[in-house]
Amino acid sequence: MPSAWFPQQLTRQQLEERRLEAAKLIGQGDHTRSALAKHFSVSMTTIDTWIKRYRAEGEAALKATLATGRPAALTAEQKSQLVERLRQGPKAHGQQQDLWTTKRIADLIGVAFGVWYHHDHVRKLLHQLGWTYQKPEKRAVERDEQAIAHWVEVTYPELKKAVEQGASIVFADESGSSLKTTVVKTWAPCGQTPTVETKLNWKSLSIIAGLTNTGKVYQHTYEHSVKAMQVQEFLQHLLDHIPGNVIVFFDRPAIHRAKSVQAFVEAEPRLTVEYLPAYAPECNPIEWLWAYIKRNVLGNACIRTLGELKQRWRVGFGRIRRKNLVPPFYAASALPEW
Repeated sequence: MPSAWFPQQLTRQQLEERRLEAAKLIGQGDHTRSALAKHFSVSMTTIDTWIKRYRAEGEAALKATLATGRPAALTAEQKSQLVERLRQGPKAHGQQQDLWTTKRIADLIGVAFGVWYHHDHVRKLLHQLGWTYQKPEKRAVERDEQAIAHWVEVTYPELKKAVEQGASIVFADESGSSLKTTVVKTWAPCGQTPTVETKLNWKSLSIIAGLTNTGKVYQHTYEHSVKAMQVQEFLQHLLDHIPGNVIVFFDRPAIHRAKSVQAFVEAEPRLTVEYLPAYAPECNPIEWLWAYIKRNVLGNACIRTLGELKQRWRVGFGRIRRKNLVPPFYAASALPEW
């Protein structure tokens, strides 16, 4: 008989391998029970069990069986009903806050189905159902959902013909940026919250930028707030660099609708300015540009001068151009595909 058989780890697969190896030696009939027990490092009782199974059903009796585990407390139908109840929102189930916690969901399951989970297990159940713990997005109560839906489904698609005839679309907006550190999440040891330096004397920049449907980025940066005059300068910048007709989309602040801006637009036959529905940032792809730069270029950086801040923004715009990120920004918005 070969040397003793000792697997390094008794995994499920290795246990089966040991039993099947024993089946071969049992089938040969040349080895005593004590020799088999010593060779495989098991008790005599275990060898007797293996021999009994082998003689009754052959080698197949020593193969690993499928472990079904403990049956789920909730049926598939009950899980489907749970998802429907969760989608109704916490307020529909008597909560004052629009906030689902694992404890509240555990109570909901207990009352609805008579199954009382520990709230830590509810987390696992939610992951199985395709739910994750997320930070909600803010949404203005002043929104006109019908007007937004009409713009997305009717107004914007009507521009396809103009684009096919050579017109360019530009989604534009302004954003502020100060020396105050933009704090973003980072990995750190549990219980050891990291710290980042920040300036307490804040100076700021104002940036106006636009994204075209062809994937280009245009921007101007100022050390003061953007007003109607700067809006006109940016529109002229677009006309200087984009051939053919240009359709610019702005949101509805007063500087975009100022009389001087309207007069400038009327005097430029190639230029058209349209306005996005109110309180609908998801319709403007440039919102993803601001978020990208503030997180990936400015995030957790202690910037000490406006010159350094300007350089960071130049790096951010350069990265977006180099990586061709404008199409993904368009795709992430609520704009329909043409």
